[in-house]
Amino acid sequence: MVKKHDDSWRMCIDYTDLNKACPKDCYPLPEIDQKVESLQGFRWKCFLDAYKGYHQIQMKKEDEEKTTFYTDRGTFCYQKMPFGLKNAGATYQRLIDQLFRNQNGRNIEVYVDDMVIKSPEATTLMADIEETIKTLEKEKMKLNPTKCAFGVEEGQFLGYYVTNQGVLPNPAKVQDALETKAPTTPEGDARP
Repeated sequence: MVKKHDDSWRMCIDYTDLNKACPKDCYPLPEIDQKVESLQGFRWKCFLDAYKGYHQIQMKKEDEEKTTFYTDRGTFCYQKMPFGLKNAGATYQRLIDQLFRNQNGRNIEVYVDDMVIKSPEATTLMADIEETIKTLEKEKMKLNPTKCAFGVEEGQFLGYYVTNQGVLPNPAKVQDALETKAPTTPEGDARP
């Protein structure tokens, strides 16, 4: 078990052997820069996060036993796709691309489990939210309400801070770089 930044826990299992036995799924992930830049010109945004992302995808019955793991309490296997599988990202992105095929680029941008509903006007925002929620409900996909923001003009998406004035680096991620001290020795001057 590994503690996450929000004090919840994630089960981590080493699937090295299973991943070696599986052929790579070459389904492409979207270009992050294109996804972020495509939010320009849209005043209203809703930043959404799928609840436990991959864990919403049902495993095929015949594949469940391949995810078997042992604990002091017994032998278990996953019924939903676990983290750590080589092709989990590609599988999830394929599902999301299919799910939002009628919206992607028009009023939503999706990268794996991060989504942004985008609306140029407040008058279209509610219809865009409704369309997205209905799409999610149809597939029984859930959102993490602690990571969602509705009807805002700026927010974080894929490591960037998106505003109506443009895309900025995420201030929280830049802070460490700003606080890094300059080197105190000339370049190439090795110390023992």
